[in-house]
Amino acid sequence: MRTFSNADQVAARKIKEGIEMKVLVWSGKLMMTQVSFKKGAVGDLHSHPHEQISYVVEGELTYTVGEEKYHMKAGSVVYVPSNVKHQVEALADAVLLDVFTPIREDYLPHPT
Repeated sequence: MRTFSNADQVAARKIKEGIEMKVLVWSGKLMMTQVSFKKGAVGDLHSHPHEQISYVVEGELTYTVGEEKYHMKAGSVVYVPSNVKHQVEALADAVLLDVFTPIREDYLPHPT
């Protein structure tokens, strides 16, 4: 459980080339992460049992959810239902805030 953080003080984890994630807060059934993309980075097409909301803090992306493609820029928000395949492509450097319910156990920091 982490109920308070400052994104500048959270260590980033490399997801793949051009994509880094910070797990900001989590408790109960909610989790928030910050994901940074370099222009041209493409996330893997994937699905998971968690519901997800993604908010674009800065930049520009193409966000695919199921068969729908969304052109997203700062201020855009998208909902991703449970078990629906989705993918992100960065059209410019970008930052997303992702909220998950329930929490992504696979994202929790490993004990040291």
